[in-house]
Amino acid sequence: MIYKLASLACAIALAFAHAPAAVAAKIKLVSAGPVTTYSLPFLVALKKGWLDGLEVEDLHVTGDANTMRVLLSGNADIGVIGTLNVFASIHSGASIRAIHSWQPIGDYSLVLATGKGTKLEDLVGKTFATSGPGALPDQLPRLVMRKHGIDESTTRFVQVGGHAARLQAVIGGRADATLINTVTALKGVQENKVTVLTRLSIEFPGLGYIWSVVRAESLDKPDMAAAFQILTEGSIRGSRHIMEDPDDAAAILHEWLPDLDLPFLKSVVRDLNSEKVWGIGGGLDPAIEEFTADLNMKLGNLPVAPPPKDVLEPRFVTAAIQKLGAYKK
Repeated sequence: MIYKLASLACAIALAFAHAPAAVAAKIKLVSAGPVTTYSLPFLVALKKGWLDGLEVEDLHVTGDANTMRVLLSGNADIGVIGTLNVFASIHSGASIRAIHSWQPIGDYSLVLATGKGTKLEDLVGKTFATSGPGALPDQLPRLVMRKHGIDESTTRFVQVGGHAARLQAVIGGRADATLINTVTALKGVQENKVTVLTRLSIEFPGLGYIWSVVRAESLDKPDMAAAFQILTEGSIRGSRHIMEDPDDAAAILHEWLPDLDLPFLKSVVRDLNSEKVWGIGGGLDPAIEEFTADLNMKLGNLPVAPPPKDVLEPRFVTAAIQKLGAYKK
């Protein structure tokens, strides 16, 4: 099953034949950029039939800010959005809540074009490829530079798009550096096009990555709540399957990313499993929310650090864990 996703205009409905009467016939899910590894719990649930007949229209736009706009405008029911944009939107008055996460811990690598340096200090004066203002690829390099006392004012950021597009911008000379996920970074290293300077899991252990976010007004609508519950349970089952059978999960990912060799994808999934990034317990750990909010406040990205109760809505995860049980290796 292969599909090309570039914009809202080319969204493709992923349908199942029989939806339970209590469930919304269809929900719209929006995320930033084309399918990549963080989508894997959803893709596994889809492949295995763990969405119980729920029809999901999968929309893709560029960047977290645009993803949030689509959600807030009512053109999507749920958005997969970076944590910083969620915090900033709540601070600006958006009535939203995170209900689960496919990948609560990020697997980003900060990479620099081969030949342009091998250490973090070499980022001074460089141009970064990003997915858009306010998105994680725009904000996290700044956090790393601030942590290491590197002058970020000398850098420049250009909006490019998703992970693969950002890597191509570096390879093509449009940018010098970027923040990309494991699968994209390892591909660049394999081709000797980039050098990995650091991983975000090293720089900021416990830093939150993405949440699945909904408008608060939709939480108590019976059809939406039923759909959110199915999606939450399916994503938890998908996350656990990735840990239990990484090669099968890689084969599923290969159906969506056929340009990448299956052996390579198997190594990527095993690498991600070693970092324990998946939402095997639903992905709403309050400690991750607190660490991420506090760090962004200390670094000047947020005026206040919102408490977990103002960001997380755990009802769907709680119900899912009661049904599925705690994860056991």
